[in-house]
Amino acid sequence: MIEESAEITQLQNQQSLFTQALKAMLEGRWVGENSVEAFLYALDPNMIDTLDYDIPITESSENEEPSGK
Repeated sequence: MIEESAEITQLQNQQSLFTQALKAMLEGRWVGENSVEAFLYALDPNMIDTLDYDIPITESSENEEPSGK
């Protein structure tokens, strides 16, 4: 019973980190303190220095005039 309780606590902590990472993603915090990167490292320290970043573009270019006109 004690082992199950510890496993449930660990799963709750992991779920919290995933939720915080998703929130950081939606807010555009990809690297640094309280970022997607930080929460992923907290979930799995073996990932440190293994992530390759391709930070998304946050501004649309749809309304820009086509080049060459």
